[in-house]
Amino acid sequence: MKDLIFTRRRVLAVLGVSSAGALVAACGAAATPTPAPKPAAPAAAPAAPIVAPAKPAEAPKPAEAPKPAATKPAEAPKPAATKPAAAAPAAAPAKPGAATGKVFWLVRSTPQENKGQETIFEPAIKAALPNVQIERVIVPGAQYIPKINSMAAAKESLEIWGFGGNYFDYWARGLPQDLTSYIKGDNWDVDKYFGEGLMDIFKVRGKWYGLSQLTTYGSIMVYNKDMFDKAGLKPPPVKWDDKEWTFDRALEYATKMTKNYGTPNGEYGWQAEEWALMTSWPYKWGGDAWQKEHYTNTIAQKTNFNSPEVIDSHQYMQDLIWKHKVNPDPGTIQGLAALQNPFKTGKIGMHTDGGWLFWSTSDIKEFKVGYAALPTMKSNKHINFDDFWIMGRWATNKDAAWQVMRAITTVDATSKYSVQSGTPPTPRESVKAWLESVSKFSGQSVDDLLTLCLGAIDPKIAQESPDHLFLQHPKISTSYENEIRDPVRNKQGDAKTIITKGAAVMDDIVNGIYNQFKDSLPKD
Repeated sequence: MKDLIFTRRRVLAVLGVSSAGALVAACGAAATPTPAPKPAAPAAAPAAPIVAPAKPAEAPKPAEAPKPAATKPAEAPKPAATKPAAAAPAAAPAKPGAATGKVFWLVRSTPQENKGQETIFEPAIKAALPNVQIERVIVPGAQYIPKINSMAAAKESLEIWGFGGNYFDYWARGLPQDLTSYIKGDNWDVDKYFGEGLMDIFKVRGKWYGLSQLTTYGSIMVYNKDMFDKAGLKPPPVKWDDKEWTFDRALEYATKMTKNYGTPNGEYGWQAEEWALMTSWPYKWGGDAWQKEHYTNTIAQKTNFNSPEVIDSHQYMQDLIWKHKVNPDPGTIQGLAALQNPFKTGKIGMHTDGGWLFWSTSDIKEFKVGYAALPTMKSNKHINFDDFWIMGRWATNKDAAWQVMRAITTVDATSKYSVQSGTPPTPRESVKAWLESVSKFSGQSVDDLLTLCLGAIDPKIAQESPDHLFLQHPKISTSYENEIRDPVRNKQGDAKTIITKGAAVMDDIVNGIYNQFKDSLPKD
């Protein structure tokens, strides 16, 4: 396991072009239908970086295997091609046919996702597989991972799930079906079909455990153009190496847009969220809350929480709220969120977070929206998020489930879904349609959006999300929120005092997970 990010050359290679200008030209054509969605490392073709997961509850530990410290569970990503690749060939079609019976498909109760399932994916499944009955199990997002765990524990058939989760935690507990035989049986070149590198992210010891479902192009900024215009500010840049786009400049912008702080009529310059703060925020100060081996081995014996970069970044986080008064305090955020996404209220000038901002803001009609690069402190390194469609190892109708997975990953279905939902697609041939739809919505040129997306997946500043890589990441995250994030945001002390105490708790949590899994990772 390793950082799986895409270089500019790799992205250009996806469409078989040799320059940004050529790529932009290529984006004008309509996307050709064929199979596809999936999450993983940033991909080639102007679409493809990374998405976020959750954690499944404990289940029986799989058979013993080599200690993670000695053996990397996942294959290292393949090196970037030195020459532009030819356009992705059409994948071998899923074998039509004889699939019958029920396929249980677990999804979240998210309006955009459910609409796509009802209007795009299910009709595609019905057309390809008329004898298969889809049973969508719809649960609220907070219950999604617990539902996977409960169905697995009860051996209640679950053919397909996706939308995040801790992929290596799933693997360590033996939940996903190995899809290698299905992929090879269909003679499907998934590496050329999906964005480059995406299928490597959840490839463990040479075996594929998922199909690329979703990607985010890292973490980005969305901004309220109307508030920028009102304050007389020029738009933030799409170039990640813009020397003027610093935290100081972002704070200056935020100060000019903040009005009536803390009042019912308050407007706020910057909601500095950027999930997950415990990882992404120290990156900006040139540090890392985690040991290097945590990224490669899924577990580690300790953290780097009690380090200057973690402390300084969290002090700045606190200062944005209580000293500079440009970031809404936790109570205000809670109040704004009671009605809808706080940014959608039109009272926030800039919002930084995961690349899901591309689709979660794509339905705004009350004000104009733009997308930009993250500002730089010592760095603007950030997290990429990629998700996968997974087949349950204990599922009872696996052959039909595979054919359904093929149906929901076609270029035709994923292109339509990306335009309808705003979600970046993972098949190479679906990216152009998505870029054009984002351009139409934001008023930004395809060229500028390309610059933003390509820069976001530069290996120097992009990292696959630890919540996809670290075993029991939700347990780590909950401890961080309780011990460090919430006390810092609520100003229950300065960052140094809070983190000095909280770092010991974080080390204990991480070490406990290490000891739990060091001798019990699966052998296959």
